[in-house]
Amino acid sequence: MNKKLILIICVILSLNGCTRDDICPEGTSTTPLLIITFKDIANPLVAKSVANLTIETDYDESITFATAISTDSIGIPLQTDANSTRYRFIKNAGASNEIIDIYEFTYERSTIYVNRACGFKANYSALAAREDDTGVTDWILNLILLKTTVEDETEAHITILH
Repeated sequence: MNKKLILIICVILSLNGCTRDDICPEGTSTTPLLIITFKDIANPLVAKSVANLTIETDYDESITFATAISTDSIGIPLQTDANSTRYRFIKNAGASNEIIDIYEFTYERSTIYVNRACGFKANYSALAAREDDTGVTDWILNLILLKTTVEDETEAHITILH
């Protein structure tokens, strides 16, 4: 009898342990990605895919966010613990005609408390981009900063012309 009572109490306590506010609801605003669109240099209104695009951080221990994809837009994260993020944008990754452009994105961070389940999110302001000119041929011919704040993912923040 005691074993059954203990089992029932354990089941009730385990079911009561998680409440609805312990899980971050889907659709809740979290730290936004930097949205980049790729457009044709000859006609900047026309989207143009990048062939075999790879995007990775430009640090000793790089992290790859896209590997050999063909796309005309992408969302990449900015660092939440620093005021800049460096990325390598690699066109024709792995091919003999591979071209690498390196850009550093600088910004100011602000953290906002969302709720107990989701914790904090970061928003970015004063966004700027600078090319790390390595003296090689660039595939990114122009970078247009559309928005200097990154608070959501509803619109592009940057357009890259190639």
